[in-house]
Amino acid sequence: QKQRAKYEARLKNLVNFNEQNNQSLVQVTTNQRQPCAGLLNALFENPRIEMLGGMDSHMKMSEEEAAASDGTPKHGCCSFLRFEGLDIAKGYNWLGIGRGGIVMSNIFLSTSLIYLASQEAGCFDYEEDKVLENCDTRVYGMLPVALISNVAVISGLLSAFCMPVIGGIVDCTSYRTVVGVLASVLLGIAQSIQIGTISSTWFFMAILQAFAGFLYQAHVMSVMSFLPNIAGTVGQKTIIGFTSIWQMSQFTGQACFLLMVIVITGFILRTNAVLTAQISQGLNVAWIVIAFTLGWRLFPWKVPINRALPEGKALWTEGFRQNWKTIRGLFRQESKALRYYFLALVFAEAATNTFVTVAPTYLIEALGMGSTEVGIFFLVTLVSSIPGSLWAKFFTSRSNPNLSWRVSMLCLAIVGNLGAFLLDIIEIRWAAYVWGALVGVCLGWFYPTEDCFFSMIVPPKQGAELSGFYVYCSQILGWLPPLFFSLLVENGLNQKWGILVITGFHLIAIGICCLQEPWEDLIAEKKMSETTTDEGLTREMEGNSGTSANYFEGSQQDSSDDEVSC
Repeated sequence: QKQRAKYEARLKNLVNFNEQNNQSLVQVTTNQRQPCAGLLNALFENPRIEMLGGMDSHMKMSEEEAAASDGTPKHGCCSFLRFEGLDIAKGYNWLGIGRGGIVMSNIFLSTSLIYLASQEAGCFDYEEDKVLENCDTRVYGMLPVALISNVAVISGLLSAFCMPVIGGIVDCTSYRTVVGVLASVLLGIAQSIQIGTISSTWFFMAILQAFAGFLYQAHVMSVMSFLPNIAGTVGQKTIIGFTSIWQMSQFTGQACFLLMVIVITGFILRTNAVLTAQISQGLNVAWIVIAFTLGWRLFPWKVPINRALPEGKALWTEGFRQNWKTIRGLFRQESKALRYYFLALVFAEAATNTFVTVAPTYLIEALGMGSTEVGIFFLVTLVSSIPGSLWAKFFTSRSNPNLSWRVSMLCLAIVGNLGAFLLDIIEIRWAAYVWGALVGVCLGWFYPTEDCFFSMIVPPKQGAELSGFYVYCSQILGWLPPLFFSLLVENGLNQKWGILVITGFHLIAIGICCLQEPWEDLIAEKKMSETTTDEGLTREMEGNSGTSANYFEGSQQDSSDDEVSC
């Protein structure tokens, strides 16, 4: 009886979803008069429903929730981490925690690479244990301070050209989970190899880091392809809560890992930058082995093919072809809001990601900070992002996501440049932590507002396909700002001018957002698209590379809600 109640509740949600989206995942004809037998048989026999949650253990509710007589999950300590019993949602959370450790470990690795490159170039003061400022000696044809930005350029180019290939594999094969697991394993191997970062291996480790950045994005794309599946199972209101918990968990994982490394290497062992990076990489290997194992074991291995590969088309070019179709669809008149949003997203994400990437270089070379001090800087930034997120909710609810996103980018550009130019003059180390706190507030404002803007303007029936295009747009131009930074530094200009150029991409994004219609018109446009779907636009965007499963196109969202919690 418990199993029957659980499956009938699940089927009711699926049937309601079918009625809203005019597609038939479950064919219930003659068996409609036999709800106990016929409908349950449909759940057993339909492979797609099995994958999405009817019989698959990765999407089932817990026994405790199934036993609840009123259908309400029981509450207890940390009940929000149960994710209403959905195993795949729990796995998604664990994978985010694992990625958080990788991001923080890369900060210490970047510091070590700069130190080792500077030592080989003769740009290092061994007595004070710091990198010499304005040293013009080159190593491997580049300045040591340009090393990290050059790595970012290579990683960005790899992502821009190879992500559509990964997207084609995710869309047109049943290896979606396999791609994610393989990327995770290769990431673990790369992190393990980088434990051996020393004076004789640093250049190879820097090249390896560029490939690790691409593997990280492949991992993210594979994981995000399951997001509409989860959203379609639990509904829009619940998925908003899940998203908040996932972000909070990843932040907590980042802060805990960062604090652990700082305490061990900075206060207990008091190691130098190179040994700190080695310890950090070793801890990170253990961290991701645990988190990724706990995460991927909760994901389904039987994933149906999202879209058959067209006859005569190559798998490695299919992703590029579908991306081009999506771009053509966005240039229709009725897609004006989405077109300007994605165009602004390209520049906004490129600027923000590059700013975070080159920040350690500036702190090390301009301010003479060590690895522990750089770690504390980013810990302050992480903690400060919490009030930034609260401010984002306050400001956005009293204005609109478009205005809030523009102001957040403007504040980030002002804070970034103000800190870089002032710190270069006063050279007070503790002032850098104040700068980090202000940057954290701006980042905590920027990211949730960006996501809120997207969720408010995307039509539900295009949510799945555009979520994949969202990931691609956030990476396609990620190589350009670090390239500008490297060119300026290589030509003898101070790093603060490189930061000025990077934040200039924020100004371009703000200008594009100003081309949007008034917010009330954007909401009206979305409502119109919900009721009168343009079939031509749907065909143009159908099957976008790197997207989530199109059989769950549109996710089970409550389109009657005009506001989305940020």
